[in-house]
Amino acid sequence: MAWRSDKFRFWLPVVVLAGAVAGLATRLTILHFGFVKLEKKPTYKFTKYPAAPRGGIYSSSGVPFACTKTVWEYHVDPKVANEDPRHPGQPVSASARWTNITNLSTSLDIPLRKVMDAYARRDSRFVYLATSDDDGAHGKVSGIHELSVNEKQVRVYPQGRQLSQVLGFVSRDPTNRVGGAGIELKYERFLKGMSGRVSGVKNAHGHELRALRQEDKALESKPGCDVYLTVDHNIQYEVEKILAAGLVRHQAERVWAIVLQVRTGAVLAMATLPDFDPGDFPSSTQEQRMNRAISESYEPGSVMKTITACAVINERMVSPKTMINTDRKDSRYFRLPGDGSHTWEPFMSVTEALVHSSNIVFGKLGFDLGPQRLWTYMDAFGLGHKTGIELPGEETGILPDWKKWDKVKWSRAPIGQGVAVTAIQLATAYACIGNDGELLKPYIVERIEERDDDGNSESKNVVYQHQRQVVGHPIRAETARTVRAMMLGVAKKGGTARKAAVPGYTIAGKTGTAQMQEGRGYSENNFHASFIGIVPASRPEVVILVTYQKPTVCRRRDTSEAKGIPVFNHQGGVCAGPTFSEIATFVLRYLAVEPDVPEEVPEDDEV
Repeated sequence: MAWRSDKFRFWLPVVVLAGAVAGLATRLTILHFGFVKLEKKPTYKFTKYPAAPRGGIYSSSGVPFACTKTVWEYHVDPKVANEDPRHPGQPVSASARWTNITNLSTSLDIPLRKVMDAYARRDSRFVYLATSDDDGAHGKVSGIHELSVNEKQVRVYPQGRQLSQVLGFVSRDPTNRVGGAGIELKYERFLKGMSGRVSGVKNAHGHELRALRQEDKALESKPGCDVYLTVDHNIQYEVEKILAAGLVRHQAERVWAIVLQVRTGAVLAMATLPDFDPGDFPSSTQEQRMNRAISESYEPGSVMKTITACAVINERMVSPKTMINTDRKDSRYFRLPGDGSHTWEPFMSVTEALVHSSNIVFGKLGFDLGPQRLWTYMDAFGLGHKTGIELPGEETGILPDWKKWDKVKWSRAPIGQGVAVTAIQLATAYACIGNDGELLKPYIVERIEERDDDGNSESKNVVYQHQRQVVGHPIRAETARTVRAMMLGVAKKGGTARKAAVPGYTIAGKTGTAQMQEGRGYSENNFHASFIGIVPASRPEVVILVTYQKPTVCRRRDTSEAKGIPVFNHQGGVCAGPTFSEIATFVLRYLAVEPDVPEEVPEDDEV
């Protein structure tokens, strides 16, 4: 028979041996390369988009205001923890189990009892342990087979509440983190980066089967760009600290301030209080998140008189020494505004009227100028228009068409009633006066830079760089210098804001005490108290604006002593003036600005 033939007896053992060798080789290959046993029916497919690191937001000197860091969220599967990973279905040894427990406790800094309790919950499959941003700890525990690790990108704000309304916040949706306000919203397309994509299959335990990975483009993710602001973090910190103390001292509802560089239009500080924590924005209110330096339109009051002075001087209608009749009942004018309890000499120079803030004189000047010319100057200074600063939510203010002004407004608009401005508009207009009549576009973003593939900040590619932008010349340089000289007496003895003075420096400043509108009239108890100054007046460096909203009104000394606030606390010179002085003193020293009246500097302050 064939099976007894010599060929059959020869080849049979050869075939059997070859099959055994092939089987052994296959098994060794699987063990060597770590191939996994493919499941016939994987539990489910998945697609994930590894988030690219969001770009940071930095101060002018590179101090981080907002940045993104990677954290790992750790969960343990108690059922898997009791199985031997090398022998499925077999219980793990007590020593191996204890080693994992102690490793987790030590590496993740979790109480040993908490880890032991998690391992004891054998009826659960997903028990939370901890969240950590420690790279070293992650490396120590990531190999524990019963541990599930979820990597997350979280937004952090290292300076806390500082600059919160300017920065904004980022939504907490892990699948769609987007900017919700401020710089985070405005520059979302630069900050967000480009996500990668990974597709594959997970088993019943939620672990990916690497052999079945269908797509891996995780490395194609690109980090977001970094945004560098003009804000100096030291100035910002000091401004917010001073405002916080002032808010309590004057028992006001709100306060805001801007520090603007005259020659460039750069915002060195912008603050509004009360503020909020951008890292915990859900607990804040819309009121707290509002950046009132750009979003609050309010009647400015007497700070508008400086714009009126610029107009009449530029039109050569008057000179600083021109004497104006202070009679309110002058028949040539229609319903002039009053000066309250103030009594003046029969005549007052235009300079004196600015220093003492006479409503009657400036009402007359505005009336003589006429609504069309006054409106034209206000418009040329940027009032009634957005400045275009790189922040969402900027308001335009209110500058009604001059053709719709009634005769009352002819003398009210010149003193800051019936028109509304934003703080950034006002600061920009005053910076124009400090810049010899050149109106610049204010800005808060200096540059935007790409990161390299590793997310490092070295050798970045600059994708945007601010360029100085002149947007108008509303007045002549001679006019600007003349009006600055007229304003010098405001922060001196006899002026409306002597407490705004800074020893050693000239200040071209102006107070504003504006009644807030209530219904169809004006409130007797709610005011905007402001002071704005150009300093030093002889060679302008910065404009500083401070406005308190609804400071506690105090018109009597006995009430002042009872409430612990100054008499006439609602007035700009009493309320905002001292705050201006504190901010200006710090800013000028910090920027090393030389005093322009060094003989006024106290000996103890000399360098």
